[in-house]
Amino acid sequence: MTTPGDDERTWAGNQPLDQRWWWSPALMIVVGVVVIAFQVSAYTGDGGTWLNAVMIAVGAAVVVAGLFSLRKAHRTKDAPPQGTAPPPES
Repeated sequence: MTTPGDDERTWAGNQPLDQRWWWSPALMIVVGVVVIAFQVSAYTGDGGTWLNAVMIAVGAAVVVAGLFSLRKAHRTKDAPPQGTAPPPES
């Protein structure tokens, strides 16, 4: 027998990676770093062109966007949903 929340958990009962607050920003950062690594090796080797430098800049932009997204996600992960009142102070 399954319950409605079973689709949102892994076999071990954990929240899936793609639903965690840091997953998408971290993926952007990793993709940007991989692009930079591949392009730098091609750019510094024989046959590197200006297009490799452009792709290095694109990879750097993806890393920066991922860092900003990670910062925003970290700030909003514990924030109350929009339109709700904060808990009363005691």
